[in-house]
Amino acid sequence: MHEDGKPLTGEDGAAVIRGFFLPASEWQIEDTWHAAGLKGTGSHHITLRNAMVPVQSFFDLWGGTSCLPGPLYQATSQLLPLLHGSISVGIAEGALDDLVAHANAGRQQFRAAVPMRESETFQFELGRVSADVRAARAYLEAQANSHWRQALAGTLKTEALQAEGSQAATWLATTCTRAADQFFTLAGASTVFESSPLQRRMRDLHAASQHAAAHQRHYAAIGKQLLQNPAA
Repeated sequence: MHEDGKPLTGEDGAAVIRGFFLPASEWQIEDTWHAAGLKGTGSHHITLRNAMVPVQSFFDLWGGTSCLPGPLYQATSQLLPLLHGSISVGIAEGALDDLVAHANAGRQQFRAAVPMRESETFQFELGRVSADVRAARAYLEAQANSHWRQALAGTLKTEALQAEGSQAATWLATTCTRAADQFFTLAGASTVFESSPLQRRMRDLHAASQHAAAHQRHYAAIGKQLLQNPAA
């Protein structure tokens, strides 16, 4: 937000940012989403030209008060990281299912002594990496349950829970990306083709892990919180 050509800042010194609504006819979508992963999101750039936004069409996404009742509507920034985390877990679980189906189809790698599903080495690696995916699911559910309890208590909108959610999203994206990489490698050379869902899962997770909601810098916030309140 600007006034007299200068950016507006809030009490904390940060720039004031507002969202707004306008009819779809006012927008222009630019064909810019040519990405390595998450191609299906269609996250193109959107432009407005010579458009007037009425005051009543603005809203404060981060600090505003919801017009809807219910425990989950009291906060936005605390919930977004967990929504991102669910994407990471879902893609990783899909990659695990793809690899199992790939092996059960009777695939046998070049010069391998036995089919993939009969290889003890493959079985070991599949069991090891799938544990990471199960751990990711458990972490996501534990953090979501914690957020829900805070929402019911009316105490969801805090910086501490923002940090916890961001910590979870970052760890989930990192763990799930690593798992997808390993599933891709285990499946063998056939996965390099675009017809393989495993290469898509791997690319999607790498793209997701670059998102601001899952950036490694979020670990600093939880570290600072722990130093200030060791019992947390």
